[in-house]
Amino acid sequence: MKTVLEKGNIFYQGKFQELEKLVIEKGKITEIILASAKAKKGKAVPATKKKPEVAGKTIDCTDKYILPGFIDAHTHISLEEEGVGWYDADFNESFGLATPHVRAFDAIKMRDRAFKDALIGGVTTAMITPGSANPIGGQCCIVKMVGSIAEEAAIKESSGMKFAFGENPKRVYGEQKKFPSTRMGTAAVIREWLMKAQDYLKRKKTKEFKEREIRLEAMIPLIEGKIQARAHAHSADDIITAYRIAQEFNLDMVFDHCTEGHLIAKELGKWKARAVVGPTLSSRSKPELRNKTFDTVGILMDEGCVVALTTDHPVMPIESLSIAAAMCVKHGLDEERAIKAITENPAIILGLDKRLGKLEVGFDADVVVWDGHPLDTRSKTEAVFVDGNKVI
Repeated sequence: MKTVLEKGNIFYQGKFQELEKLVIEKGKITEIILASAKAKKGKAVPATKKKPEVAGKTIDCTDKYILPGFIDAHTHISLEEEGVGWYDADFNESFGLATPHVRAFDAIKMRDRAFKDALIGGVTTAMITPGSANPIGGQCCIVKMVGSIAEEAAIKESSGMKFAFGENPKRVYGEQKKFPSTRMGTAAVIREWLMKAQDYLKRKKTKEFKEREIRLEAMIPLIEGKIQARAHAHSADDIITAYRIAQEFNLDMVFDHCTEGHLIAKELGKWKARAVVGPTLSSRSKPELRNKTFDTVGILMDEGCVVALTTDHPVMPIESLSIAAAMCVKHGLDEERAIKAITENPAIILGLDKRLGKLEVGFDADVVVWDGHPLDTRSKTEAVFVDGNKVI
């Protein structure tokens, strides 16, 4: 079944342009033609040679806005099903200290209404991560917002390892009167387990290796650079500590939250940092959020960092991702970069920029039609496609 979107304003190659038609077939975008293509160059190259016309559905998008599905690169969606409560909370295995073997993927609840809310807000893909109680909290996953079981939604069942710096592990274990109750202790736990993982990997390659250990097995992809280190770090000093450890162990690190990133923007620029900033819509509810500002995104981008925005759902509702981008524009960020912060940039950060985050021929047909400009809070999604299937 072919779907053709005609007319409208398409966010294509980093800016809004007038669309002639966009064609979706077999879950992919197969053709994009701009309105200017008839008079001058600008026609996107089809994925294959021109085929005979296939019957399908045509949607008139005159005066509408057509964008790629938004991506939230740091959420806890469905780890606590909304409207259910504490007994369903699966954010943290908070008595384990180092729990690299637990997987967010094993706690996904596809019947959580947040998945539908995400689609209504134009969000089609999200990373789901364990919480930040433990210095090493477990494995993140990446899913699309559709499917009856997690396997249908999955893009990557294990995409990163969660590390937490700063107030949260310090508070959790301090209240239990256990180690670590300081930032020094948190860093030491992380180093200890990274060293254990390095030694375990060496032993595993010898003839003497016999017995597997699940926590260290889980760390091997991280040590080998096959998955990312995802560092929960708000304060500038915690961000620097996370980077220090990443350098020591050659980790592929992404900074999540990065609330005070603007205070060390020059350093982050030198590091060519990737940061998922937010949830900036939330209040300054604890000391490490005292310097929270909507200026962070633009400041980091100006230094050459790859920056995405997050709602940190359920801290902020996932459908508010476009509102977070709009608030950045209100504080001086140009709208093109604000849109990239919820489309192209999170795709780059998640390693999915060859299939998601842009409207390009050959990319997944995750396409959203808005009735107005997507950064206008009055605008609504009129049609949402995931892998070419109309889900709204």
